[in-house]
Amino acid sequence: ADELLKLVDENSDVLDETALLHAATLVKDENDKIKLYNKAIDKYDSDVARYNLAATYFNNDELSKAESALSKIEDKDADYENALGAIALRKGNYDEALKHFKNSGTNAAQTNIGILDILQGNYSKAVQDIKDTKGCCSNRTLAYILNGQLDKAEAEVSCNHGKANYLRAIIAARKGNASDVKKYLDMVQKQDKALYE
Repeated sequence: ADELLKLVDENSDVLDETALLHAATLVKDENDKIKLYNKAIDKYDSDVARYNLAATYFNNDELSKAESALSKIEDKDADYENALGAIALRKGNYDEALKHFKNSGTNAAQTNIGILDILQGNYSKAVQDIKDTKGCCSNRTLAYILNGQLDKAEAEVSCNHGKANYLRAIIAARKGNASDVKKYLDMVQKQDKALYE
């Protein structure tokens, strides 16, 4: 990472916006990401860098910094609205979050509406709101589990990562299938130790 940052610093005059943004995806240290996004903002007035900077702060639970980065975005598009909704959701401001998600209208925002339903205990509404969304199956599977639709949950879960196998273990437990619970939890232990613990 240090070598990459040194390379970027030495060649900052010739690197374009795309190269700077790509370099930020290659570093693992969050502070290094922040430096590279700020470099792209300073040099190219990059809205993409501002959005990615906000996402980095959001992932670190630095919500005021995420809001500050978003406030400087000029192109306040659907992704911007979804990001504001995610921050409001994290803060527990559910009405504000819903307003932003509806303003966004993206697939990600619709998934977030389903998450909002789940957090408020509206499981049948969550199923309706999430059922046609694209992408990772985990939220749809969770909505079906919480709504007591175990067969649909089992049919829905199609991914093969730690979270999906954890949900498979929950489905098996609710169906009383102890051997499958053990099988899926063993898979989770190999795939996602933090989730297993």
